[in-house]
Amino acid sequence: MLKALPKFSLVFLVLLFFGCSTVYKFGKAFDLSNISKIKTGTTTKQEILSYFGEPFKKGIANGDEVFYYADELIIFERDRTVKKEGNTLLIEFDSNGTVINYYLNVPGKETIILGYLFHKLEMEKKFQNTQLGI
Repeated sequence: MLKALPKFSLVFLVLLFFGCSTVYKFGKAFDLSNISKIKTGTTTKQEILSYFGEPFKKGIANGDEVFYYADELIIFERDRTVKKEGNTLLIEFDSNGTVINYYLNVPGKETIILGYLFHKLEMEKKFQNTQLGI
């Protein structure tokens, strides 16, 4: 019986290793409800920090400062598929520390360019109001 135990243990470890997924966690949870508070051209870097805390990463893109928030799980499955769960948020600032644009990415869906869409809607509304003399 004792001679079979090491072989059984080895088989068990091999099955355990190959039978599990590998999971990587990036970032930390951030409050999605605060996204509605972001206004392009108005919201400041300090306000963003108060809404979401310190970003997972900071960087520079096209000469502008960028905050990157992530709350993602990347799962490498046994069948060699990869799944992503969670959200990412990228916020761009101008040289004055004001939000230029922001992007929310929900895995499994296309990137939602919220800042651009809201800005475009606001500009269209202003344009219509000027045409109507309002």
